[in-house]
Amino acid sequence: MTVMNREIRFRRYLWVSVILAVVALVACGGSAGSDSQFPVDVTDQRVAVGEQVYSSNCATCHGEIQGPVALPGVPSHGEDGHTWHHADRHLFGWILDGPPLAQMMPPFRGKLSDDEVIAVLAYIKSGWADDIRDRQNQMSQLVEQQIIEDGGG
Repeated sequence: MTVMNREIRFRRYLWVSVILAVVALVACGGSAGSDSQFPVDVTDQRVAVGEQVYSSNCATCHGEIQGPVALPGVPSHGEDGHTWHHADRHLFGWILDGPPLAQMMPPFRGKLSDDEVIAVLAYIKSGWADDIRDRQNQMSQLVEQQIIEDGGG
């Protein structure tokens, strides 16, 4: 095989590889919105699991959903707090990795599963009035739409 033939074969291989990589990226990126777990649906099953997980891992500092916080400086998750001002995706990440600038809250990655975090969010959201939950869901949907438009997921 001549050097010219090897170069042609290499270029074909390279182009086929690039095309396959682009197809794979488009295929993965295109489905990001269809299987998104955000906004979190508040179901009876999730709320029940979330209440148990919250009681074991969160209530010591944050207190009950509609009650006072247990530690000073810790945000309330009830309607009087600001949790509902944030999109579900952000809350999910903050539970796993700790919120930005948080000094007290430990990350729960490796301690809680994704499903448990989703259940905790469902439990927290179950304590909000319908209009607040609707506004927070709309914000979460906008964040998800922006992520899809930006090609993330």
